[in-house]
Amino acid sequence: MSQSARAWTPHHPEATAMYKFLLSTTALHGGQTTADLQRWSVEKPEEFWSALWDFISVIGEKGSRALEVSTLPDSRFFPDAQVSYLENLLDPKTSVTLVSESDLTNKGNVLTHAELSENIAKIIGVFQEAGISEGDRVVSILPIGFEVLSFVLAGFGVGATLAGASPEFGDSAIIARFSQLEPKVLIATTEYMWNGKVFDRRETIERVLAQIPSITHVIVVGNPNEINAPSGVKVSAWHELSTEEPITITRRSFDHPAYVLFTSGTTGVPKGLIHRSGGVLLKHLLEQKLHCDIRPGDRVCFYTTTGWMMWNWEISILATGAELVLFDGSPSFPDVLRLFHFAKEQRLTHLGLSARLLDVIKESGRSIREVGSMPHLRTIMVTGSPLSASTAQWVGDEFDGRIFLSPFSGGTDIAGSFTGPNPLLPYYPGEMQGALLGMDVDVLDEEGNSLGVNQMGELVCKKPFPSVPLGIWGDKDNSRFISTYFHTWPGVWVHGDLTSKTDRGGIIIHGRSDATLNISGVRIGTSEIYSALDGISAITGALAVAQPWDGDQRIVLFLISKETSAEFTSEIKATIRKRTSPRHVPGAIFFVSDLPRTFNGKLAEIAVADVANGRPVRNLASLANPESLKNIEKFLSIS
Repeated sequence: MSQSARAWTPHHPEATAMYKFLLSTTALHGGQTTADLQRWSVEKPEEFWSALWDFISVIGEKGSRALEVSTLPDSRFFPDAQVSYLENLLDPKTSVTLVSESDLTNKGNVLTHAELSENIAKIIGVFQEAGISEGDRVVSILPIGFEVLSFVLAGFGVGATLAGASPEFGDSAIIARFSQLEPKVLIATTEYMWNGKVFDRRETIERVLAQIPSITHVIVVGNPNEINAPSGVKVSAWHELSTEEPITITRRSFDHPAYVLFTSGTTGVPKGLIHRSGGVLLKHLLEQKLHCDIRPGDRVCFYTTTGWMMWNWEISILATGAELVLFDGSPSFPDVLRLFHFAKEQRLTHLGLSARLLDVIKESGRSIREVGSMPHLRTIMVTGSPLSASTAQWVGDEFDGRIFLSPFSGGTDIAGSFTGPNPLLPYYPGEMQGALLGMDVDVLDEEGNSLGVNQMGELVCKKPFPSVPLGIWGDKDNSRFISTYFHTWPGVWVHGDLTSKTDRGGIIIHGRSDATLNISGVRIGTSEIYSALDGISAITGALAVAQPWDGDQRIVLFLISKETSAEFTSEIKATIRKRTSPRHVPGAIFFVSDLPRTFNGKLAEIAVADVANGRPVRNLASLANPESLKNIEKFLSIS
């Protein structure tokens, strides 16, 4: 890609925290470039993370040691530290704004620091009544809002371990997650709004209470009289909670478990990753303050639901000195530009959203320019799935190259990212600027050799970092944890992403390696096929899998498209052949009305691969639209 393909170039690098950190640590790494900084951060992790703690002003006692045991997965950062996640988030200068889907003015409501503190104290009162002690589990079924934010912070306050589900999750998906934890307290909403419609969740609350007998207390956002709770369960109304007790800050160990975040994985019940409070806080602040250039006084929103890890990431923005702005509801109601209207009205400096939503806006034929000037907006943060080069270039052009487009990639597994933005480097569409500081990222072949430029292999991390999970819930001998992330090469985290390096030091994510297409011995990333379809306006969705066929494998491509003729099918095949290779050309193309996605909006390639291979679909409960598989199964069975 040529220099002219840049979508963004740093304007005032000297104003960024990344630049200031680079200068302040020169004596430690001995260099003057981001490459020097990156090299030092992975070669001397104990020096790097200790210096970062000081630079970003983590509140707490750091202790005398920064790293104990330097090999994965047994490493421990700051073993003597004492820190409170809540204390770091409760900045007296910070307020929180919430805009709901029904508020078409995008004006929102503001929760002051005093009101947030009062909410936290009220919930802590319920926790005390329920006998919650450190390490007990508390869970939520709530949309984005003041209630779920207050609940999470109250959990941090008493040292509970938190887990959450978005209200659109199905009953079985919620129960499969929460029942593992044996929680004592649940907070849940009786209804939520999505895409202009109100959905009743009273039956879900009742089923969860019936199936999880460990729950003794439930806080209801809505009318508690509408909930038929089992005998012995105390039901309280959110709006009736009260207390006169102040919040008490208690500092705990760096590794105190803050969250259990669930990922569906490929086998068995959903995996509950246990995340360290100090590790998550430090990792998030690195990503937010340095890599995303979030500064005190900025106004930041990452559009998410409470069922996606980005909600947990978004909460940490409270510790940056920026104003946290929340959005609850559909990002495309009443039209696909809703989030940008919201960003304009709220004077956001940073807007985060999924790559898929940007694709939808681009495919709609609308222009972000319709919204009008957004002079405050500096950065658009993107994750959820790989951001294609064409969509990235389109967004850059929509803002005349002024916006720092910041895609990053990681996962629930680490509550953060491996690769992503760097405000000191130019951004090129189709790739991320490189590994994040402190992440010893490499791309390996099947024999464990480090690959060169433009060679696809497994994304790995070879050195420890603070947000490595403590383990998987219920995995007493750690065997499931080891077999999931360290089974290929001992001491090396294998993330499951098919990845390649660029000649500029960038990183391209080609898709999940467990959904890789292996055609006649050649590995093909599904994102290569999707990228080849960029610019075909009739296509609004694509999913490719490999299917056993005549003793080998063939590629089957499912499309959502306005055009479905035989001529169009031939055109698609010719386009893929021209833009990739003959091996990428699908053996069959089928047109469907919907494609299966997870609750986080990611394409469920593995579910379709299961159907294509005649296997039971793994973790069906993690799909937001499982009915879409029926039509796909019909095509695969008759093909």
